[in-house]
Formats: sequence, C-alpha cells, structure tokens
Amino acid sequence: MATPTLRSMLSMNALSVGQPDIVVDGVRMDRPVRWVHVAEVRDVRHLLDGHEVVLTTGLPFANGTADPAAFVRQLVATEARGLIVELGPQLATVPPEVVAEARRLELPLIALRAPVKFVEVTEAVHRAIVGEQYRGLAFAQETHEVFTELSLDSADSDTIVGRAAVLVGEPIVLEDAGRRVVALAAHDRSPRDVLARWQERSRSAPVLDRPGTTGPEEWLTCPVGLRGSAWGRLVAPQPVADAVEVAVVLQRAAQALQLSRLVQRDAAGLQFQARESLLLDLMEARVADEVDAIARARALGVPSRPSYLPVVVHFGATAVPDQIVRQRRARAQLEATSEAARSARLDVIAGGVGDGQVGLVLALRPGDVEDATLDALNEALDSRQGTRQRATLGVGPAASTLVGATRHLRTTMHIASAGHVLSEDGRSWYRSSDVRLRGLMAELQNDDRVVAFVESELGSLLASDSERRAELLALLRSFVRLGGNKAAVAADVHLSRQALYGRLRLLENILGISLDDAESVMSLGVALLVNDLRAL
Repeated sequence: MATPTLRSMLSMNALSVGQPDIVVDGVRMDRPVRWVHVAEVRDVRHLLDGHEVVLTTGLPFANGTADPAAFVRQLVATEARGLIVELGPQLATVPPEVVAEARRLELPLIALRAPVKFVEVTEAVHRAIVGEQYRGLAFAQETHEVFTELSLDSADSDTIVGRAAVLVGEPIVLEDAGRRVVALAAHDRSPRDVLARWQERSRSAPVLDRPGTTGPEEWLTCPVGLRGSAWGRLVAPQPVADAVEVAVVLQRAAQALQLSRLVQRDAAGLQFQARESLLLDLMEARVADEVDAIARARALGVPSRPSYLPVVVHFGATAVPDQIVRQRRARAQLEATSEAARSARLDVIAGGVGDGQVGLVLALRPGDVEDATLDALNEALDSRQGTRQRATLGVGPAASTLVGATRHLRTTMHIASAGHVLSEDGRSWYRSSDVRLRGLMAELQNDDRVVAFVESELGSLLASDSERRAELLALLRSFVRLGGNKAAVAADVHLSRQALYGRLRLLENILGISLDDAESVMSLGVALLVNDLRAL
C-alpha cells in the first residue's frame, strides 16, 4: 500500500462508481494526498492546509453571484491536489470558466457523471492514508531493528548493503571516495547492468553532505563516515517509489557501516597482542640486551647463530568480523607457519605481528644461503593445507644479532604487504629493493587519505570525456616517466613539438597547475601510480 494520489483514488470503488472523467490532467494527479475535504461554500481558504483533494456538488458555482474561477484560484493558493465535481440536476456540466482556470493553473479537475456517497469516498481515502502512515511506522521499526542487530553483530559491508537492498527492494551500491565500488547488492537486477559505466556515471553525480538526490539520473545517495570526513557513499542508482523511506534506510545503513568500520579498526590492533611474547618484547625493545635475548631464545629451543634474517609471512587481511573466528584464523596461520619452518628444518622465533601477518626471525646456520632458505620456507608453506591461501614473504636485511634483526621486522611488514599486492608477477618473496614506491602505494591505495589525494590531484582530468581522458593520461604518464624532457616526450607519444606544447598547456589548464613545477609533477606522478594500481 502506498500513500494515495488523486489518480489512484479514481480506481477506488467509492469513486469509480461515479464514472470519473479526467477533465484536466497534470502532475498533481500523481502527488500524495494528505486528506479529503467536502466543500460546498465559496470561501475554502480557512478550511485547507495543503495537499488535500476537494469534493463538491457544485454549490460554490450555483448562483449568479458566484465566481467559479476565483474558487479554483483559492484551491491553487492553498496547494490543493485537485478538485472533484459531482454533476447532477443542479450542475449538468462543469462551468467553462472552472475548466479554463483549472487548465491555466494546472489544477487537476475530475467530473463525476454518476452520484457517489461522499462519506464513503472520504472514509476510503482516509483509511488508506492512515494505513500508509501505520505501514511507515512499522517499516521504520523494522529498519531500526535490522540495523541495530547488524551493528551488534559487527556485520561486514556486504551484509549491511545486502540487507538495505532487501528492505527497499532496489539495488544498493557502496562506493569509496574514489568512486570505486566496495560492495554491491544488485537485488533482482543484473550486476553488469547496475554497474555499467559506473565511474563515469558516478562522477556526474556530485557528492552530497547529506541524503538526497544528485546527478542527471537522480541517484538517491547518502554519505558514509563521520561528518566532514566521509570515506564513501551509499547509492540507490534506480528510481525509487518512496524516496523518504529509502533515504531512512540508507542513513541507518551508513551508520551501521561506520560503526562496523570503527569496531574492526580498533580490534585489528588488539587481536595479536598475546602472540609470542619474546618476539613482541624484542620488537618493542622491552628486551634490548643481546645476552638476555639469546638466553630467552635458547629457552625456546632456538640456538645462537652467526646471522639472523627477519621475515614476515603475509596471508592477507582477515575479512571476517567475528572476533573468535579471526583469532582462530590467526592461530591457524601462526601454527601453519611454525610447522612449515619445522618441516624446512629452520630455527625460528615466530609470532603474530599484524592482521594476516606472521613475523619470523630465522636463525641461519653457517653456510646457509638466504635465497635457498627462503625457497625452502615458501615451498613448505605451499604444502600446508591449513593456510588455504598463497602466502607472500617479505624479507628484511640480515643482522648479526637477534635484537638487530628483530628491529627490522616493522619495515619487513611493509615489504610483505606491498609484495602481496604486487604478487601478480608470480614471485613468492620480496626484499625492499623489489617493492620501493610502487609497493608502498600498492599497499596504501585504498587508504581514505590516499584516495582523497588522488582525487585532488587528478579529479578534474578523470572527470573529462573518456576519449580525451585516455589521451591526456597517457601524455601525463610519459611526461612524468621521462622527467619532463619535452623532446623525449614528443617522440614517445608521437607528437610534433608544437602539438605537444598545446597538449601540455591543455593539461595544465585542466589540472590547474604548472608542469614546470617539480613538486607538482612529483605529486602527479604519485597520484598516477595509485590511479593505475586501483585500475588493475
């Protein structure tokens, strides 16, 4: 049941028996009706509050002193939804001046060719209005209960977006600040259709700081994040029947998403604190004396060796929000890594050091070759069925002391994370020389601040038409890669020097910067790198 409109009222039995004839149609026919009034007096301004439909038998037009056109103007002035006139012996036809004025002012006008019971009409419409209001309250209660439960369960983004789509019966999309789709609930539609040309369409729909419609397709959107620092937005990309209800759902879903994000962020730094106290004590420099460190390592069965190698095994971040499940998975990863080291006959100190990461310090025997040792560890990890996913190894610099090697673990965590993102090249382990800036940006590409940086640097260029955008992005890549050497750039992109200068000026105008400024070019290079990584 939806809020009745004048058009839907005509299909009600109480009115349809009157053989309604639409004399004047208009957009108000499809707008919600707040109430129905029966009016048989000339002055109705004090009776109406707006959005009502007026029923009359024509008495306001009946005598010679009446001003039918003025009656119509009163209805328009009070924002009435329309006028229904019952024809009969005292009023055979709707007065021409009423028709003319209603048509001029676009007020819907309905003529009833047969008598109806006005009391039945008002009862039917008012019952529908009250019923819709009750349904709205019930819907609001259901929405509250759904998202309260999801928040208490620390539901992930896919679950939250999916429940929102079920509530509104329409596709819902969660995108980040870079217009990248994070979660999709296509409902009964094809995901391909929902996401067709998504970034192009999204960029044409400006971001709002509160729920509302935006863009040429009139998307209904809601920002997600703290006020003034939204990290994404929820989008209902299809036309909706009740924008108010959908906006309420999007708001509650946005709140649940932000709460889930905060809970997961807080939990990520806590879940591995109890792992392997020796490794953490060494990393935090609570044990700074090499003699003490060796003594504690020996107590764990790790002998003193001439060289120590810091390694971080990266399995990938855990997407499951349930804390018990996350702890069990972290424990399984730690056990699998330790067992792999044992099967490769390596002496190690191991412990959880981050979300989906296990830190190791390998005690190398005299004559051990680092590459061969890493290959043996990687092969043993691959044979472990308990890991369920391919691991990537980050490798730090070897040190002659256990304390010195452990201090490199934090840097090695970054190398492992970056290598995991870059692992499409098929490699299983990475050193710092293998990842460099590309690895750092690959690791940070989804950070809200990095996404916002890319938007601030390249947003105006990415918003240009697709044909020009591709050409200018290629030119900018060449310019950055060749260090601004215009002769080399012209040869690289197959342009004459004169044509190149024109394209570079166009780039500067679009980006609002000078390509002669070294800092600007450096910033553009980093933004381009992140943009290309996100496009993979």
